[in-house]
Amino acid sequence: MAGSPKPFLTETSLKGPPAMEVLDEAVSLLRRTPLSVFSVYYLGALPFWLAFVYFYFDMTQSADADAHLPGQALLLTVLYFWMKTCQAIFARKLLALLEGEDREPWDLARLANTVLLQTIYAGSLVIVYPVGLIITVPFGWINAFYHNISIVATGPQSTVRSSLFEAAELSRLWPRQNHLILVILFAALLFLFLNLAVFFSMIPSLLNMFFGIVTVFDENGSAWQNSSFYLDVLVLCFLVFNPLNKAVYALRCFYGRARLNGADLKAELRRQDKIRHEQAPGRVLTMLVILCVALFSIPAQADTSTQPAPVSTAVAPAPPADTNLDQAIQKTLQKDEFAWRLPRVQVDDPAKQGFIARMLNHLLTYLGHEFEEMMKPLGEFLKWLFDNNGKHNSSSNAWEALSNIPWKFLFLMVLAIVVGCLIFILVRHFRRGAIRPVAVLATAPVKTVDLEAENVRADALPEDSWLALARELMDRGELRLALRALYLATLSLLAQHQLVRLGPAKSNRDYLQELTRRLRGNTAALQLVRDNINLFEASWYGTHAVNSTIIETMLTNHQQVRGHATT
Repeated sequence: MAGSPKPFLTETSLKGPPAMEVLDEAVSLLRRTPLSVFSVYYLGALPFWLAFVYFYFDMTQSADADAHLPGQALLLTVLYFWMKTCQAIFARKLLALLEGEDREPWDLARLANTVLLQTIYAGSLVIVYPVGLIITVPFGWINAFYHNISIVATGPQSTVRSSLFEAAELSRLWPRQNHLILVILFAALLFLFLNLAVFFSMIPSLLNMFFGIVTVFDENGSAWQNSSFYLDVLVLCFLVFNPLNKAVYALRCFYGRARLNGADLKAELRRQDKIRHEQAPGRVLTMLVILCVALFSIPAQADTSTQPAPVSTAVAPAPPADTNLDQAIQKTLQKDEFAWRLPRVQVDDPAKQGFIARMLNHLLTYLGHEFEEMMKPLGEFLKWLFDNNGKHNSSSNAWEALSNIPWKFLFLMVLAIVVGCLIFILVRHFRRGAIRPVAVLATAPVKTVDLEAENVRADALPEDSWLALARELMDRGELRLALRALYLATLSLLAQHQLVRLGPAKSNRDYLQELTRRLRGNTAALQLVRDNINLFEASWYGTHAVNSTIIETMLTNHQQVRGHATT
């Protein structure tokens, strides 16, 4: 039906962003997360896991385990719900970092609603999670659902029904990516567990080896072979890895919501607005400083043009003619157009020079002497090379034959050849990016692609075919479609050189973030890609008319991006 909203899930959404990119962005998100947000997570996790380890140890070792069971189980239950609430607040703050803001304050009503919803869903987790792990097949969706619940069920207006449906829809997104992330995180958790277990088991041996400290573990080698040790290591691994797990599903929720409400675009706009507001006071202060410096640097001169000349009542005798001539000459020579012709005033007495002038004179004298010493070998070489009339001490025929060779001509010829080769290499290098696309445009086969379709992807054609298609559209006068073909050619070029990974769920902001990480300081290439994206969005999605100037700019930027990508 025309005009009907697009479904939340499409066929192209099954793959989603690559798993490794999501993990990379999750690590970056945790690196810029404030310590106050981490403190919220560990404020809930540490009490529960410490109590859990103590509970396990007491129930397996203590003789009074039956008497301690009711009280410790109740305490562990309360700490469990407290941990799930803190994890939900932590995950929601991660989402707020991605979106740029959290519009609802964390007041008492929101906290109470969050505690209620997390208690309801966390109570079912201890039953559903083990069942899903045993069955194995639905575990990926169950894991994503409960992580999504800890994010979406934290609003002041959230209900059990609304949180259930939103978390279920988000858990259905990109199942391949979700399961691949689970496999990677499980492998990393297993690797960390084995490394920590080996490390802790070696500590007593290292203490005995280097410091002579004998522990109970040295006397009894089987002391490590107990479940409490492995439980402690597993809990430590969980405390290290679970924040990364929360960050991954916060990113998945962010990308899933962005498909409906454009959260990524809003976050970018808020970030740019924040940057402008932060830089505004600095810009104003800089302008004020420049203005003050400019005002104080202007010499204070009296306005003598409006002052009437004093009238003398006495008649002064007329000066001699030669005196008037000398004064006129001095006044003329003081003008700017003649001052540069005058010789510089030489100060013969060093004592009359300033400290800085003396230092500069000493420095210039020293540099001139050193430069003269450095040039002496070169001067002797040139004198020997070009002076064929000089007399030599050797009277051998070989030396006379060598002295008759036109060394000057040979040296100049070799120098000309070397300079010519360098010029040829430089010209070929700088013209390669401009010549190669033109040749490709003329010879590459053009494949028919519907550029009006929304689901057209940059990997549908190679870069050469996109450029050839753009040239064909330009010849037919369809500049708007040629603009999109050039935009897709730029994305195809970046993907060909592994600077970006193409994905149906990625936005232009995602590509720019990926380029920022992979170009590592190459701001010129990044700015060229950003310019092409801005030109494309302003004309394809906006109201800007496409003309030949925009097309030429896009093509020029593309060729320069090619030069950066191939070097």
